[in-house]
Amino acid sequence: MSDFPTKTSQWVIDSCTGTSGLQLQHDIPLPSIGQHDVLVKIHAASLNARDIQILANKYMWGVTTPVVPLTDCAGQVLSIGSSVTRFKAGDRCASTFHSKWISGNMKSLAQVSQVGAHTDGVLRHYAVFNEEELVKIPSHLSYEEASTLPCAAVTAWNALFGGSTPCKPGDVVLTQGSGGVSLFANQFARAAGAKVIATTGELGGEREAVLEELGATTVLSYRDSDWGIKAKEATGGRGVDIVVEVSGAGEQSAKAIRLGAQIIVIGGSSGSGPSMFDMRSTMGEVRRITVGSRDMFEDMNRAIDVNGIKPVLDPKIWGFNEVKKAYEYAETGNHKGKVVIRIVEGST
Repeated sequence: MSDFPTKTSQWVIDSCTGTSGLQLQHDIPLPSIGQHDVLVKIHAASLNARDIQILANKYMWGVTTPVVPLTDCAGQVLSIGSSVTRFKAGDRCASTFHSKWISGNMKSLAQVSQVGAHTDGVLRHYAVFNEEELVKIPSHLSYEEASTLPCAAVTAWNALFGGSTPCKPGDVVLTQGSGGVSLFANQFARAAGAKVIATTGELGGEREAVLEELGATTVLSYRDSDWGIKAKEATGGRGVDIVVEVSGAGEQSAKAIRLGAQIIVIGGSSGSGPSMFDMRSTMGEVRRITVGSRDMFEDMNRAIDVNGIKPVLDPKIWGFNEVKKAYEYAETGNHKGKVVIRIVEGST
């Protein structure tokens, strides 16, 4: 008889009608492990804005229900198939957002497919993955910290380093707000030797303090109707080199940039980014992205490891039986860092 689990408990979205559409299931049979598969014990998972949008039936990429939610998790490999080469039993790993996008530019609609939306996600105790769908996690991170990497962190990495002109020492990067992508972008930009100008809706509060602790040299209020101009003034009038655009509108960002700068519009943001009219006098580049490839994830993990970067987590860690409360909390926008669900009590 196998010593490995053959069944799992899991959460399922059976309808995109808010938390009433979330159902907890027990004793769900696990698929057999194929020759290229790995069985993972999931220790922690984290929420992203897209997960709130999915549950509210507002996700731009659509949802296939019923589906196990969430794309971000970290866990430990329990068993591997006969032909697996990327992992061994005992390895610590994380899921990938676009499970079919391994390297290079996204070339097909198949690569858009996302776990937790189009195929079953990670909000469960155990899961079987193809080995190509996972990456090893930095050794200094806990499972809870590593569970925040697959979506927000890889998106921030792609924004800064995935284009034709990567972020470099001496650049000025503008981040917006204190959501997961912006916090990771702040950390990665500082590690690359760039200066960071950040915006927040809460000057003088905890969010400003977090941004400054992460290395932002200037923090502006995005409620100020002239924050784009003030961001440019903070560079001595030259303008910023890279904007990580999460609000989607882009008018203020276009006022902040230098000639030939980049505005990176995050795929799930509202709006379409700055218009051609906004950009015509800057000769800037607008690049729209959706998370990133597995290669980007692995490059990012090496940088996280070398620089000792740690994700910012909300102080409240939720339990597996508190999933509905975790969703409701994330939806309020009051969290101060990534919202994490602990799947295994006492895991590190």
